[in-house]
Order: sequence, then C-alpha cells, then structure tokens
Amino acid sequence: MRLQVVTTALLALSACSRTTEGPSPAVERIVNPRARVSELPQLCNAQGGQTGWSLEVVGKRFTPVPGEALTDTPTVELPVVTLRGPSTYTLTRSQVFYVRPELLVLNVPTRDSTPPVELAPGTYEVEVANPLGGTGSLPDAVRVVPPPTVTRVVPPVDGYTATGTNPIVIEGSDFQPGSSPIIVLRREGETDLPLFFVTVVSTTRIESEIPPGTPEGLYDLVVTQPEGCADIAPGAVDLRYPHLGALTLTPRSGGELSNTSIRLFNAPTGDQRGFTDAPELFVLAPLKTAPSVLQRIPLRAVRRVSANEVTAELPTCSGFEEPVSDPKCPNGLAPGGPYALEVIDPSGAVGAVPASEGFTVVAEPTATRTSDDGAPPLPGALLP
Repeated sequence: MRLQVVTTALLALSACSRTTEGPSPAVERIVNPRARVSELPQLCNAQGGQTGWSLEVVGKRFTPVPGEALTDTPTVELPVVTLRGPSTYTLTRSQVFYVRPELLVLNVPTRDSTPPVELAPGTYEVEVANPLGGTGSLPDAVRVVPPPTVTRVVPPVDGYTATGTNPIVIEGSDFQPGSSPIIVLRREGETDLPLFFVTVVSTTRIESEIPPGTPEGLYDLVVTQPEGCADIAPGAVDLRYPHLGALTLTPRSGGELSNTSIRLFNAPTGDQRGFTDAPELFVLAPLKTAPSVLQRIPLRAVRRVSANEVTAELPTCSGFEEPVSDPKCPNGLAPGGPYALEVIDPSGAVGAVPASEGFTVVAEPTATRTSDDGAPPLPGALLP
C-alpha cells in the first residue's frame, strides 16, 4: 500500500522539484461515514475508541510527496489537515490517510482516544495543505458536539399497558434536535429491542414509544446519536404491566389428533384484575414440523364467560393452521409438555399459566399387529 502511494506521488509530481510550489488543493465537503446524508456533518468529541472517529475529506488535488525515494525505506509526506474553530487541532501523520487525489480519510481523536484530544463544541473550518505548498479550506465544514447524557426515563402517566403503545419521555442533555438517534431497550442475554417514532424535542428531551407486547422486565436504555456517540442509562425502564389473578386450566391434557376445548379460570385478589372481555391466549409449545423450537401459538374461539372464566379451543391438532381433514394432524403441537399459556386481557393486564401447571399433548398409541398365536410376526412375514 505504501509503495502504491509513493508511485502515485512520483507520477503526480514528476515535473516538480522541492523548490516548486505544488497544486493547491480544493476542499469540497466533509462526510461522516456514519451519517452520510447530513447537510452539516457532526463529529462527537468523546468516545470513538483508541483512534477516535473517522471523517472523509472530499475534494481535488490532494497531493502527497515521496520522501527518501532512493533509499531502502521510502517515505511519503501527506497533506496536512487542520481543524480551526473554537479550538485548533492539526492532525498528526498517523491520523491522515491518503486514498486518492480526491479523498482523504481522517481519524479525529477525542477525549477518550489514545492520546486524548477534546475539541471544544462548535463549528469548524477544515484546512488541507499540500506538502509542496498550496492550501485549500472549507469554512463551516463540520460541527463538533458533545456526547448525549440520559438522566431518566419518564413512564406513561397511567402506567404501562400490554395492549397499547406506551409513550415515554427521555430526559437528559446534549440531544441533537432534528437528528434521528437510535434508541433501544437492552437486557442481558437478549436481543436489543428498538424503539420507533422517536422525536428529539430539544437538547434535553426526547419523546418515543415502547411497542405493544414488549416483555415485562428491567431494561437499560441506550441512546446512540447518528455521529456515533451513545449513552446508556442502566435500569432506566422498569416495564411492569397490571396483572390478572391466579390462572388455572381444565382439562390439562388432550390427544394429539384433535383440538381440545379448555376452560380458563381467573381468581384475582388485591389490585389484580378479572377478565374484561375475551383475552388473547397463547400456548408456548413446539410444532411437529419443528419439535425443538418453542413457539407462541394463539388459541381459537376465545369467549369470555365472566370476569373469572373464559373458554377457548387449544389447537392441539391444527397448530397455526386452520383445522384440516388430515387425521394425522401434521401441523399440530408436538406431543409432550406440559406447556405454559400466556394471557393478555384487553385492559392491558397480563397473566400466565406456568408450564408446571400447563397443558400436556398426549401422543396417540401406535398399534402393533400380532400373529394368530399372539407372537409378533417374523420380519418379512405376511399377516392374514
């Protein structure tokens, strides 16, 4: 790679000498590769790992110069890049990478890189000086911003609900109005849950929503700005829904070759809730088509009898499909269990029948033909 740069430089400057001023570069735009469509690219003055954050300088006539080309260890003098604004910083040789005459890549250090350099927030001019002379610059080329800080998450006024959207307010500092940060809920050992409909109202307030059906639990909230910097608020979202009472199921087993009619009883106490209408019911079970994968399969024909009872059809035979005429029920639940049930009431209250008290799918016995004397037939023998 270094020899390629040397060769390019030699060809570009074959008619020049060290006493002749080289071509003046033109700086046309600055690009943050994490947010390429930004009109005014932003650069965070923190985080970024050991080397800081990358910026691309797009322009013309960026011209390196070979040094000591006749020795066994040729070198290259690259254009010098300086950021000028609320503070001034000239990048070192190891922080500038020549790609082609129209493109330089920079590693801009931050307060968290090695060595640390913290640029003051504000708008900066980017200046490029070629080794043989000639300078080009672009004013107001990049805006340096501090990282975001999350101080707390304000839950919905009436509490969280399992059936509707849950509007939240994220309070903090150094948010960027007009930007589109990525916000996720994070819990150890699980996939990040992204939040949608994010609005940055001000530098101290973000409004968003937690999607319906998000599992209960204590979550960290992570806000990542488009320019790269992020902040994590540990345990900021304590997602708790109202609950139904103790749930019991009857019958607790059924054969694999037909759907099973069940009754579900609810015994609320204290602030627990009864059924307000026909709830959503799900059985957590594998299918015969994928016996090692636990799936969330809805029950059918759910009907509210009272605040304490509902009836439904557990799809032992049909699984996700409509009931079919195939007597072997190839799409049904895999025999085994017991399997847990989940319940979501239209009021937003949730409940569950734990696996220990759940539903068992009973395999149909396999009949074995015998010979007339009661002994099993010999291999290959024909039965009468």
